Amino acid sequence: MNVLAFLGSSAHAHLIRALPPPHRSTHTTDWPTLLSGLRDAECDVAVVDPCVGNLHASAEHLRELAAAARASAETPVVGYFAVSAAAIRAAHTFARLGPAEVSNIVVRGFDDAPDALSATLHRVVSASAASRLVRSVGNPFAALPPTAARAVVTLFHHPERMRSVSDLAAEARTTRRSLDRWLAQAGLASARTLLACARANAAFHLMTDGHVRAARAADMLGYASPRALTREMQALTGCAPSAIRGELTESAFSAAIARRLRRPTVTAPPQRHG
Repeated sequence: MNVLAFLGSSAHAHLIRALPPPHRSTHTTDWPTLLSGLRDAECDVAVVDPCVGNLHASAEHLRELAAAARASAETPVVGYFAVSAAAIRAAHTFARLGPAEVSNIVVRGFDDAPDALSATLHRVVSASAASRLVRSVGNPFAALPPTAARAVVTLFHHPERMRSVSDLAAEARTTRRSLDRWLAQAGLASARTLLACARANAAFHLMTDGHVRAARAADMLGYASPRALTREMQALTGCAPSAIRGELTESAFSAAIARRLRRPTVTAPPQRHG
């Protein structure tokens, strides 16, 4: 994971403890450098404390931050705040930027233990990739009832919450049969295939930098075993997790999963005449 960090020195040191090598961190405390880094650098996530030093970012600063995030293909931004009156005011403005630009808020000393911070950043990066996958199929969710569309988007952002088709149907407030009928009418793959794609996407981004091994990813996402994760990844992409960072690059993985999200078109046989 490549992190663009706009943090004080102690917060940045804590970030490095949460994401040791092979993760990479680019550190800055200069606002223009942060904005240009978001627009130009190939970072997976930005971790930002708008109250670094004496900056105390204004609403205008934060609007600039949102614009830079959108310009960089919606790079996710995580707010990292200490507990202070100034930070609370900045957090309120920060949160109003909306989920498209601000993916999470982490509070120093409360929910930023190294394992928790690492898990949050991995989840945010995975969710951002999930959003790109959803957009890649041309937003077929517009053809779904709103509750079903929200359930599918939630599935891709939080696959650990839904371990079965029944869980997805419950989230959509319908039956399994009705859910699959709606998905078919929208041209989407079955609920079972969507579940597989969402879990595989999360697993891929957990394992892609070598920080989380297959056994841990399988446990986090509800696979019966690491072998089950391997079988599902092979079925969806033609490659095993061991091919990550080699043949199974992020672009190859995303293209393979995007193809699976659409229901295969069945071509009717030609009619015979005479």
